[in-house]
Amino acid sequence: MSPTETTPVPLRIAHRAELTPEATAVRAPEGELTYRQFDRRARAVAEELRAAGAGPEDTVLLGVRRGVHWAVGLLGIWYAGAAPLLVDLDAPDERLRTLLREAGTRHAVTQDTYAAAMLQRRLGSELFWASTTTAAPTSAFRPVDIAPGSLAYVLFTSGSTGLPKPVAVAHPGLAAQVATLAERYELTERDRVLQFAAPAFDVSLEEALPTWCTGGAAVFVQDNVLSPAELEPFLEEERISVVNLPTPYWTQWAKDVERAPRPLPSALRRVVIGSDAGRTADLTRWTTAGHPPVISCYGLTESTITATSYEPGPAEPAGFTGDELIPLGEPLAGVRAYVLDEELREVPPGTAGELYLAGSCLARGYHGRPGLTSERFVADPFADAPGERMYRTGDRVTRTPDSGPLVFLGRADDQVKIRGHRVELKEVEAAVAAHPDVVDVVVRAVAAADGPQLAAWAAVTVGSPLTPDELRRHLLAKMPGYLVPAVVTLMERLPRTPGGKLDPKALPAPAPR
Repeated sequence: MSPTETTPVPLRIAHRAELTPEATAVRAPEGELTYRQFDRRARAVAEELRAAGAGPEDTVLLGVRRGVHWAVGLLGIWYAGAAPLLVDLDAPDERLRTLLREAGTRHAVTQDTYAAAMLQRRLGSELFWASTTTAAPTSAFRPVDIAPGSLAYVLFTSGSTGLPKPVAVAHPGLAAQVATLAERYELTERDRVLQFAAPAFDVSLEEALPTWCTGGAAVFVQDNVLSPAELEPFLEEERISVVNLPTPYWTQWAKDVERAPRPLPSALRRVVIGSDAGRTADLTRWTTAGHPPVISCYGLTESTITATSYEPGPAEPAGFTGDELIPLGEPLAGVRAYVLDEELREVPPGTAGELYLAGSCLARGYHGRPGLTSERFVADPFADAPGERMYRTGDRVTRTPDSGPLVFLGRADDQVKIRGHRVELKEVEAAVAAHPDVVDVVVRAVAAADGPQLAAWAAVTVGSPLTPDELRRHLLAKMPGYLVPAVVTLMERLPRTPGGKLDPKALPAPAPR
C-alpha cells in the first residue's frame, strides 16, 4: 500500500527503500549508502534495540556524530518503535547526564564498542546500546508499527530558568510537517539536499526527512563552520540542488557575493533560510543578482520545526521601502496562526500582539513536565473541535494592514525602555546591519549607572577599517539618539550555537568607550 501524508516518516522511508533500492540515500565523507543499505543497517540497529528492551515511548540517545552513522542510528531507533533523543555530543558531561536523566533514557545508539565505552564513561552510567556498523539484521526484522500519537523524538531547548526544556514531538505532527515541507520545497527523487545543520538542531531533520521520503539524497558536508565561499566548491562538486541555512550564514553569503560577484553552483535551485530574522536588503541584493529563490522560514521546536514561510514574488523585492525584517509569511498547511492581545482576543491587522500557533504542527508538550506543558500549551478558543491547543510563542508580531503576511516585531521580552522611549531591539539591529561592512549583529539592553543603555555586538567583514565610533556616527546620522547603541563591540564573528542561534552567554563584556 502506498504511503499517505499521515503515514509515519520511518514507514515512508522504508517504502522508498522498496521503490528505489539502488538510489543514493546518504552521502557523507565516510561513505555512501543506497536506500537498500540504509534500510538494512537501520533494521540491524532496531533488532539490537528491541533485544535490549527498547520500544514505543522509550527515548534512545543518538550517540553518533553527523554523517552515515547518524542517519542509520536515527532510522534504526524509529524502526524499533522508540524515539531518538537528539543532543549535542560536545556538550559538557554534566549537561549530558542531566539531559539523559530528564528524558529517562536507558538506551543509546553508538558506532561501535569503543564509542559505547567512551560514552558510558562520560555519562557515568551503564546504557543498553546498539551499533550502527552492522550491515544487516540477523533475521527478517520488520519495522515496528507506529501507534497513533506515539513519541517521535525528544529535543531539549534552553529554558528561561536555566533548566533545559525537553520538547516531545509525536509522529502525526512530524509526518504532517515532512509531507508539507516536501511539497513546499518541491522535492523529488532527483534532488541532492545539503545536510548542514548540527545533529542536535531540529533543522537537521527538516533537511533529511523530506529528502528521504521523496527518494532524494541527503549529502553531509564534513565541516559546517566553513565560510559560504568555501562551501560553494562542495555544492558544485556534489551537485547540491537545495540548501537549508541559518539566516545569519545566508546573510553573510548574500553580502559576500555582492562584494565579489560570481555565479553560484550550477545545480542549486532553492535556498531555505531560518533560525533568525533576516533583512529585506539582503533579500533584495540576492534576488536582484539573479540567485536562486529564497524561502524564509519561521518555527520553533514546539511547532515541529517550521510553522510559517515566506517567498517573495518576482516583483516584491522592488517594493521593500528599506531594510525591514523579512516577513514571517503565512502558516503552512495544517497550521493556524493567531495574533492575540493579553486577553487572548484577536487584534486587527496593523496592531501588535503575541503569536500563538495551533494545528497539526504542535508538539505533544514537554516530556515529563505536565506543569510546564499546561503553561505554554493552552486551550485554543478558536478551534472547531474541543480539546485543541495552541502554543504561546512569546514572539510579538503583526499583520500588515491589508491582512498580508505576518511580520516579526521581536520577542515579548525584547522591548525595552531607553530614556523613556520604548525601543524594539530588532529595529536597532536592522539599522546596524544596514552598514555595508556589518555581516551580523545583536543588540541588548545592559545596565548602566544612569539607567539601561543599548549595547551592540557586530561582526564585520575581514579587513574592514570600521571603528565603533565610526559606526555610531553612521547611526546618529540616520536615527534618533536614543536608538543608537551607547556601546559598540566589533568582532570577527558572533558566538552562535551549532543551529545558528545566538549564544548570548558567550558574548564578551561590552567594550568600554
